[in-house]
Amino acid sequence: MDTVPEILRWGVFVLAILSAATDMHNRTIPNWLTLPMTALALAARWYTGGWPSLKAGLIGLAVGFGVYFIFFVLNARGGGDVKLMGAYGALLGTMNWFVLMILTGILGGVVALIAIVAKGRLKQTWQNIRGIAGKDRVTLDSKDAMSLPHGAVAAGPAILIAWALGLPTTGAP
Repeated sequence: MDTVPEILRWGVFVLAILSAATDMHNRTIPNWLTLPMTALALAARWYTGGWPSLKAGLIGLAVGFGVYFIFFVLNARGGGDVKLMGAYGALLGTMNWFVLMILTGILGGVVALIAIVAKGRLKQTWQNIRGIAGKDRVTLDSKDAMSLPHGAVAAGPAILIAWALGLPTTGAP
């Protein structure tokens, strides 16, 4: 994993906690959170590391936003998720963002499987996967579709990555 300055690791903690809270509460990740955090991440990168660090943040932003924009176009993610992952890219840089995406996918799969079993939807899910549900097929547009708050799912791996990159200090020795 690439190194990340302490101020950006703090940004990851703040973004993770607030995006999880808002996404769990009202199933949105607001622009008032993602857009300023992205701008602050890029400014902090410029301040702490000049052009090389800013460039890493801009590439991370483009990759995070770009990958999730493809999901958005496919109607698999919302716009808030796209901007959230762009902000994480600006904070973490490209390589760390890819680790975040992989860990979020794994955790999301585990949580989804638990939710499917807990809600008794294993048979319906299996039929959907096999494509044999016919007119009873549940899609993302169905009123009975299950979904996970992506901001909450991504928060755990984001905090883990920020912690693994080095615990933010409080200034105490």
